[in-house]
Parts: sequence; C-alpha cells; structure tokens
Amino acid sequence: MTPEINEKRMVQFFCDLAKITSLSGKEGAIARRLSILLTFMGAEVTIDDAGKKIGGETGNLIARFPGTAPGEPFLLSAHMDTVGPAQNVRPVVTKDRITSDGTTILGADCKAGIAIILEVLKTLEENRIPHPPIEAVFTISEEMALLGAKFLDYSKIHARYGLIFDNEQGLENVITNAPAADAMEIKVYGAAAHSGVAPEKGISAIKVVSSAIAGMKLGRIDSETTANIGFISGGNAINIIPPLVELSGEARSHDLAKLKKQTRHMEDCLKKAVKKIKVRSDGKTITPRYEFLLERKFPNLHIEKNNPVLALIGGAMRAQGLKMKPSTSGGGTDGNIMYGHGIKAPILSTGMRDVHTTHEYLDLKDFFACARLTLEVIAGWPKAVDMKN
Repeated sequence: MTPEINEKRMVQFFCDLAKITSLSGKEGAIARRLSILLTFMGAEVTIDDAGKKIGGETGNLIARFPGTAPGEPFLLSAHMDTVGPAQNVRPVVTKDRITSDGTTILGADCKAGIAIILEVLKTLEENRIPHPPIEAVFTISEEMALLGAKFLDYSKIHARYGLIFDNEQGLENVITNAPAADAMEIKVYGAAAHSGVAPEKGISAIKVVSSAIAGMKLGRIDSETTANIGFISGGNAINIIPPLVELSGEARSHDLAKLKKQTRHMEDCLKKAVKKIKVRSDGKTITPRYEFLLERKFPNLHIEKNNPVLALIGGAMRAQGLKMKPSTSGGGTDGNIMYGHGIKAPILSTGMRDVHTTHEYLDLKDFFACARLTLEVIAGWPKAVDMKN
C-alpha cells in the first residue's frame, strides 16, 4: 500500500511558493528556492541556458533523482512563472481551499503543480518507496507562449514518459489531446493621401483589411479547429488615408491538415482583398500589398490510449473511487512542446480553479488527491515498463 502524503506539509509548500513573486521572465527567486530544496532532498540540480536565450532571470530548472528500482526514467513537470497581479500574494487557507486576499492572483497556476511534485518526492524519500530515476523539470515563461519549454535543453532530459501538472479541470479529466497552433503576423500596405483634398489618390489599408476579415471564417470552424484575429492597429490621423494596418491572429486545430487549410484560407482572403483595389495617381497604377508571416506556436498533443502512464492513472483513480476521463483541451501547455520532442506526458489537474483572475483558488480535495495519484503512478511505473517491453 502506498504511504499517505503529508497534507499540512503540502499546504505549507504551496503557501511558501505562492508568496514568491515569479512573473514570466522573473523566476530567479523561486528557482533559487527550489534549487536549495531539491538539492537538500538529494537531487542533482542544473539550470539550462533558456533564460539567456529569452532574456529572463534564470533558465529552466532540471532536478535528477537517481532510481532506487530498475526502470526507465520518469518525468514530472510544472512551470514556475505566473501571470499578474502577483506582488505580495497573501494565501488565505480555509477548510477546503486556498485563496489570495482578493487583490492578486493566487499562483495555483502552476505552483500547485510544483507543490505536488515536491510532496511526492519527499514522500518517496521518507518512506523509501522503490522508484525509477525521476527527472523533475520546472520551466520558465510558460505563460509567454511556452518559451521555457521551447528553449529547454532536451539533451539533459532522458525520460520519454511522465506527467505534467497544469490542468484546472476536475481531477478525473486528464488532458490527452491539445491542438497545434499557428500564429500570424500580418501587415497590409495601402497608400497615404489627404482624405479631404485628394482621397482618390490614396488606398485605405483599413478598407482592405476590413474586406479581408469580412471574408474570413473565424471563431469555431469545426470540432477540431478555431481561428481568431486578436489585434489590429493602424492609421495616423482622421484626415489621412491610412497607409498601413498591422494584424495579429492565430489558428488552432487538432488536425494538422485542417490547420494548414485554415491558415491558407485566411491568407487567400487577404489576396482577394488586395486584388480588388487599384488606384491611378500621377499617371501610375497603385495597388495595395500585404506581408503574411506564419509561425508554428506549438505542435499538437496526442497521447494514445495505450500509453502506459494512462493505464496507471486509470488504476490509481479507480482506487480513489474515480473514473478517468481522457480530455481534449483547446489550449496549449508545456506538454505540447515536450510532445514535439518525443515526451508523452498527460496533463493532470492540480485543483487550481479560476486561474488568471483575482478570484483564483486551490481546491484542496483535488490538490491532495493529485499527489496520491502521482505516488501510485510512480510506484507502479517499473512494473508497467516491464509489461510494455
């Protein structure tokens, strides 16, 4: 039987971490605290150079614990950064939850995940539970388009399976699928002219963009695909025909062929809008033009049903009287990036709720249950690997 976790210690771990300000790019203080804790617990701790690459205070923290039983290494991961407002977070502990004082976020996203990992590691150590080598990875700047995971030094990561803690659904809902996302940076160039004196000599970039967007399929495209234009900026003054408009948008899909089709459709709308307009000025024909920069923000996540970690999660949940529900997310996590590097890690719920708001709270029931579940998974991993092989 797997030993019981220490709930009071888990709450203390979380509250101590929540009080440390760790906005994206400013995770130096929490990384130092974790380095001390993990080294004291027997880990080999390294910091990669991701911080230098993105201009942050620190890189990703990687802590290796040697195995006490044969087996493939196992990954446990959560991100260190939070959104704001996050200055002077004051955790308020009640019977069934932890909140902030209402003036800041709480930081359960994702410090609840970090606290769970710390408690699991501590319980393994205290009770001498046989376990495989464990690689605990704490990333930076997840909230900034998953930058920490994108620049993680994967040469230092040997685990191909694991768990990621970054899910605000109920504990039974384990994220196994998430979409790939493409980001678009668009510039549409028209021609400036005085709108009162010679408007016929100008080309309104705003008009071109309006025509293009009017033709775009946006929002929910189908059950697997979404698209959005989220930023528009342009114009200089009300008496000048606007010569430039800049747009930012994205498309997401669980199906890569559908994602490609959607981004192509959005660019085709720009092409059509540009071709509609021609202006004669000073004996010359002027036409608008556009630039369309497309970048893959993150790959998709697809954890197959026969993934051995899922079987262990399902068994651990049944022991707690729960039924695992493989879940599909519309957002991306570090799990998407890691999946692109061959790491197959489902995303567990940590009990965090209403994240990115000052109403954020931590559901203690799911918080504690996630730690128990994780212990069961790690204890069963060596046997699951033998069966897989």
